[in-house]
Amino acid sequence: MKNTNEISILMRQAISDHATPGITYTLENINEKETETNFLGYKTYDKEAPLRNGDIYDLASLTKVVGVTSRILQLLGKKTIDLDDKVSEYLPEVSYPDITIKNLLLHNSGLAADLSNVYSYVNKDEVITAIFKQKLIYPTGTDMVYSDLNFILLGMIIEKVDKVPLDESLRVNVFEPLEMSNTGYCLNKNRQNFVPTEKTDKRGLIQGDVHDETAFMLNGVSGNAGLFSTIEDLRKFCIMYLQNGKYKDKTIIPLNMIDILFKYNFMGRTLGWQRWNKNSKTLWHTGFTGTSIALDLDSSAFFICLTNRVNPTRKNKKWLNVRRLAVSLFFNSPEQLPK
Repeated sequence: MKNTNEISILMRQAISDHATPGITYTLENINEKETETNFLGYKTYDKEAPLRNGDIYDLASLTKVVGVTSRILQLLGKKTIDLDDKVSEYLPEVSYPDITIKNLLLHNSGLAADLSNVYSYVNKDEVITAIFKQKLIYPTGTDMVYSDLNFILLGMIIEKVDKVPLDESLRVNVFEPLEMSNTGYCLNKNRQNFVPTEKTDKRGLIQGDVHDETAFMLNGVSGNAGLFSTIEDLRKFCIMYLQNGKYKDKTIIPLNMIDILFKYNFMGRTLGWQRWNKNSKTLWHTGFTGTSIALDLDSSAFFICLTNRVNPTRKNKKWLNVRRLAVSLFFNSPEQLPK
C-alpha cells in the first residue's frame, strides 16, 4: 500500500496539533492481504480513556453511503424502484413533484442544504412537514448543493417501499447480512463504549445520542445521519465493495449497481458517493463528526478513518484539511476538483 508511513506521520501530528483528541483508522489492501489498524490518542482531550477496538463512533453523514445508498442500490438492482422515479410517487405531499430519486442521490435536486434553525420545530412531524414544503433554491439538475434533505427523503422512500421503519430496513437488508453487529441507529450499548462528540449548551455532552441536529429532531433515525458503528464493522462494509458487492459469497449489492456508480460524474458526485477522480474507480465520503471512508476499487484497497473532531466543539476545524490530505495520500493523487 502506498504512503502508509506518510499517513501514519500525518495522523500522529494531527493529534499533537489538537486537530482531534484521537484517531482510529484502518488501511487495507485485500488483494495483497495487507492491513494496518491503529488506535491513536484518547476519547477526549482530558486523556482519561484511550481509544481501543470496539469503540463506537457517530458516523454522521457516512450514514448516507453505509446505510441509505446501500439499500437504494439494492432496490434499484431488484427494479423495485427506478432512478427516474419521481419523489412524489412515494411522497405525494412534497411541493416539488418533479424531483427524481436520481436527483436526490446526485445532490442536484434544487433543495437547500438543510432546514434553517431545526430546533425551532416542536417535533418530528413538524420537521417532516417543513421538509415537504421547502422551496427549491435552484432549478433541479442545474447545480450541486450537498443536502441532508435529499437523503432524509431517500430514507422516507425506503420506508414507503419496504413498509418498515428505516432502522429496521437497514438492519435486515444491510447490516445483518454483512455481520455488522455493532452498527445501527439508537444503539442500546454501554454509554462508555461511545466516543463522545460535542458539548453543547442545549444538550450538554453528547455521547451515545446522535450529534446531527436534524436527525436528533427526527428521533435519531434519519437518512442523512444517525448511524453508529465501529472500525471492524465498517471494514466488512468496505470489503464487500471491493469484492464486487459480495460478502462471504452473499450478494449484498448487485455488481451492476456497483458498476453504475462509475457512469455518473455530476460535479464530482455519483449516486450517493463522491468521486475522487473521474478516470478511476475511486469513491469517498465524509461525516461532520470527523469520519471518512475512501475506496479504491482499482487497487482493491480502502481507508477508514474515524475521529470525533467536534469534541468538545465544532469550532475546531483543523481536522478538515488533515482528512483531505490523508485521503489524497491514500489515493496517491490530488483530488480532481469539480468544474
